[in-house]
Amino acid sequence: MTPPALQCLIERMNAAVAAPPEELPRMVTAALAESVAGDAWLPDEILRASHDHYTRRLLYGDPGERYSILVIVWGRQQQSPIHTHYTWCGVGIYRGELTETHYREEAAGKAPAALGIRRCRAGELSFDLPLTGIHRIANLGDETAISLHVYGIGQQKITTGVNRILG
Repeated sequence: MTPPALQCLIERMNAAVAAPPEELPRMVTAALAESVAGDAWLPDEILRASHDHYTRRLLYGDPGERYSILVIVWGRQQQSPIHTHYTWCGVGIYRGELTETHYREEAAGKAPAALGIRRCRAGELSFDLPLTGIHRIANLGDETAISLHVYGIGQQKITTGVNRILG
């Protein structure tokens, strides 16, 4: 059975991807804002951190392959590689605090240059269009952090079609 909060997010995402493209960022972040406003709807069994690396778990894959909804569980001191997204991506912080470092791509062969750091607390949101933001997300604290992600790609391509790794 789908939790009511997830069903609501699915319905709002269906509306967002059917709307005019210029409405997508606003509609995705509004849907995520509602989903992360209270943190009691995700079941404990999917909120367990791995000791080795952050863990992505699929919550819903749109049957039309228009989007996928994932929860990412960040154990203490875990971080993503420096990356950008091949597709649009909306993120809501469900629980805890994450640090997002933004980067600028440098000339071929050089590591991306850090531009700034943003601390993201529960309830905060972000949205990136395809290939527009280079970043690294990290849990620099000692407590598990949880983020909710919606990617503009179907579940069949979630492992290969989301991130362009830069470092």
